[in-house]
Amino acid sequence: MSKAPDATGEMNQRAAEAAMNLTRLSIEQGERLLKLQFDAVSGMLRDGMKAARELSEARDPQQWAALQQQNARDMIEHLAEYSRGVHELVGRTQKEIGSVVEERFKMMGTQTQGLVDGMAKTAPPGSEPVFAAMRQTLTAASALAETMAKTTQQFTASAESAIKAAADAAARPDKSRKPGS
Repeated sequence: MSKAPDATGEMNQRAAEAAMNLTRLSIEQGERLLKLQFDAVSGMLRDGMKAARELSEARDPQQWAALQQQNARDMIEHLAEYSRGVHELVGRTQKEIGSVVEERFKMMGTQTQGLVDGMAKTAPPGSEPVFAAMRQTLTAASALAETMAKTTQQFTASAESAIKAAADAAARPDKSRKPGS
């Protein structure tokens, strides 16, 4: 009796578990993003109300202009902080999902290799070249998946670096402008 149905059932169960893990990760990250957005919006509303009150109490145009500049700097700082928070959340999510997917690929490769080895043991004489070709195909597919995973990690690291640099640049005041202009 073949162990293929048992192995296939196990593969399907593992795939369902991986799908559930990805679903759980998606829900958790969605909740974190909603909280991040809520905190950002409520902070901006609170600061906007404070700024409006301060501007209404300004006594002269210079004080009003100084308050406007400070409010603009504060808003840019809040936006940069929100951007960094989203960046961190996206980076963490990509890493978590990537590790689940990578683990699943490795497990599938191992299980498929086990199936091929099991079939090779019970195969009729003369079928060795077929199973050798199957093993080569699995090895090539595994190498391709590993290369794709590494490329994705490099792309993610590059994108994270670019986003962080942009957020940091946005948070820095523009020193090229002269005060009062």
